[in-house]
Amino acid sequence: MNHRTARLRAAFAAAALLLPLVAAPVPAAQPYDISVILSLTGNLAFLGKSEGQSLKMLEPIINKSGGIDGRPVHFVIADDTSQPAVAVQLADAIIAKHAPVILGPTYSASCLAIGPLLRANGPVDYCFAPTIHPPPGSYQFSGGASSQQQAVASLNFALAKGWKRLAAIATTDSTGQDIEDTFKIIGAGKYAGMSLVANEHFNPSDVSAAAQLANIKASKPDAILAMSIGPASGTVFRGLRDAGLGAVPVISNLGNLLTGELQRFAPIMPAEIYFTAPRFYAHDVSRKGPVRDAQLAFLRAFEPLGIKPDVGNNFSWDPTLIVIAGLRALGTHATAKALLGYIENIHDFAGTNGIYNFRDGDQRGQGLNTIVMERWDPAKHDVYTVSEPGGEPLGRVGR
Repeated sequence: MNHRTARLRAAFAAAALLLPLVAAPVPAAQPYDISVILSLTGNLAFLGKSEGQSLKMLEPIINKSGGIDGRPVHFVIADDTSQPAVAVQLADAIIAKHAPVILGPTYSASCLAIGPLLRANGPVDYCFAPTIHPPPGSYQFSGGASSQQQAVASLNFALAKGWKRLAAIATTDSTGQDIEDTFKIIGAGKYAGMSLVANEHFNPSDVSAAAQLANIKASKPDAILAMSIGPASGTVFRGLRDAGLGAVPVISNLGNLLTGELQRFAPIMPAEIYFTAPRFYAHDVSRKGPVRDAQLAFLRAFEPLGIKPDVGNNFSWDPTLIVIAGLRALGTHATAKALLGYIENIHDFAGTNGIYNFRDGDQRGQGLNTIVMERWDPAKHDVYTVSEPGGEPLGRVGR
């Protein structure tokens, strides 16, 4: 054997040793699971399904940008069937695994039910419902502008429109009660010239609110505050039409700004109805900057599916990105306490509805300027912006 042949054989032998290392597939990084509780069935499914849709949209977006420490994020979604007791069972199981965070639940009653489980050591819970009010420093946060902020925006708008005699109809569940409580400011301060001339209630499962609406009609209001969500809102809208109140202006809340619900209610929608809405709805009149950039990124994420995202999609969007930002900063071994500290220190996070600031002890990071008023357009079966953030009307109100 000459020297050249020996060298070639040695080279081939070395290549053979390296071949398995080159050809073998690189093991995929273990997914980083994030626990989520949503109402995918039951009476709140109309909302929970939209929230879940956003998480499915976000998962590949997050992972394409590196996941968390190179590990792909996976949202492990559990259905509480719109039942607080089931939410408690699910939360207990998540807590037993020492997870640092829970996303959801969908419904205020479920969020309130799991709140006591978190008080000592967490995990952090970013509830998607805006109608809870966690105490400062607690492990629970609330997504979306509060019901108080929605009430102020609604009354600012009504005041500017000259509506002084207001009537209210609310459901008797936790959401309806919370929203109703916020309107106790009627008759005080800048709203001293306004009065609540009727205040009616009905059960969310009732198929009629005829008696309550008859009382409202007798009170001759300038406008009606319809404080309900989901199927209960259909009961109110149908009742308004049947009671001959279809021409009275109505103000409802952002929980009804769901594409499917709006299309279903379109035939019975009051002629003049306004909704409090998250600020992303005003993207067409937003000034250039990081908030508008976040709004456009949110909208574009759904374009491939031909979907125009609604409130349900938005409830889970910003909270999830805030949690992801925290986990990326802290790493995959982040504790609940560390994540809580991270979120409490956020003061400049640009979300779809404004700049988040948690440093004042607020457990939602959003203020009045994250709310706008939207009006239903019966011709287009869609809504359009009629106010500045905070409820003061735009110049094109009533266009």
